Amino acid sequence: MSVVQNFIKEVKSFSRANWWVYIIYFILLGIIRRVEKDDFLPVFVITSLHFVADIFIMMMFSAYAKKENRRGTYYQTMSMLIFMSLKIYTGVIYGAWHYLAADPIYILAAIKNYQIDVKKTDAKFINYKTMLLLSLFIIFAVLLPIKMFTNVELLNSVSQWIQTTGIFLFAIALSTTGNEHLRSELAIIALIAMVGGSAWETVKSLIEGPIVGLALSYFLLPLTVLAFYLRNWSNMMHTQKKLGLN
Repeated sequence: MSVVQNFIKEVKSFSRANWWVYIIYFILLGIIRRVEKDDFLPVFVITSLHFVADIFIMMMFSAYAKKENRRGTYYQTMSMLIFMSLKIYTGVIYGAWHYLAADPIYILAAIKNYQIDVKKTDAKFINYKTMLLLSLFIIFAVLLPIKMFTNVELLNSVSQWIQTTGIFLFAIALSTTGNEHLRSELAIIALIAMVGGSAWETVKSLIEGPIVGLALSYFLLPLTVLAFYLRNWSNMMHTQKKLGLN
């Protein structure tokens, strides 16, 4: 199956499970088109590319499940390049560099999951404890000192702090293996923070301008992942209750 065919297949699968997100997306695009015409095209392009990168991630998981490791690595590389480009563009144009801050954690999480899924080995030094320490180091030894010594405020609102906390926590959740309960708990907390902070940031930018495309996509796309985790969490709790485990 070609890349295009795989892409269309994953889009169809995503759309069947998350049809409702398109309604929210087009309503928000309509509002942006009405109140901030100049921001409409950049927002549309950024959110569309973000969606493409997410589809590549889904294609990566499908390829690894079929033992098509080379193809999976290709999809993973493509998604990371798109994500990185969007974050650098957003940092340069809007000064919103906080989207890039957690990338070292996400890269290490990707390495760990690649080792487990493909190489069948575990990079044990990459775990939620070491990734939490690395996250705290990035925040307190990089982000805050930049503000102190350069007067460049990378996180200039409460909404961005909440959003960034969610972004870091989700990367830590991806680094958690061997304990699905803890992984799911961290992921749900992270996604609530990411979605809530991004929604707040989107509303704030609609009022104050300019509208940052990544704020919108970090609200909508993680919202679909949160819905997935909540459904699985509900099923898991129901199963445990039936078995008398809680």
